[in-house]
Amino acid sequence: MTGKRSQQEQSGGAAQGDTLRRRLNVSEAEFRRMGSIGAMYYEQGVLDKAQTIFEGLIELDPESVDAHSALGALYTRLQRDDEALVHLNRALALDDEQIAAHVNRAEVYLRRQEIKLAMADLERAMKLDPEEKDPGANRARAMVIGIHEAMEASEVM
Repeated sequence: MTGKRSQQEQSGGAAQGDTLRRRLNVSEAEFRRMGSIGAMYYEQGVLDKAQTIFEGLIELDPESVDAHSALGALYTRLQRDDEALVHLNRALALDDEQIAAHVNRAEVYLRRQEIKLAMADLERAMKLDPEEKDPGANRARAMVIGIHEAMEASEVM
């Protein structure tokens, strides 16, 4: 759960209104630690625990870009595409510079054979990483190469 955070998230949650996170006085550091634990479970393939943590983070702070992006990534991995799009779209509505959210949403669009939408997300992810250092953007670059190769192969047939 890394990436650029919105102004709201940097200020500890929703800028206006009350959140469970605010009412429980969960600090930014505590919130991040919970996210790190969820990410660890995700990386280890313990997806049920990761899902529980990411859903809990969204309950704590519905405006958390990183929590929506993480849950969207998890649903993408599980091929629960409708649910993935809900959270990836929300993450991108909160912060359009979330590279991982763009790449994961592109993956969902590719499964749905919505190539133009997928390409737009992949191009956005690559544009956000001109120095080619972000692993998500590099994944986008690999996906674009794969798409072009697949299109060329289908033209040969």
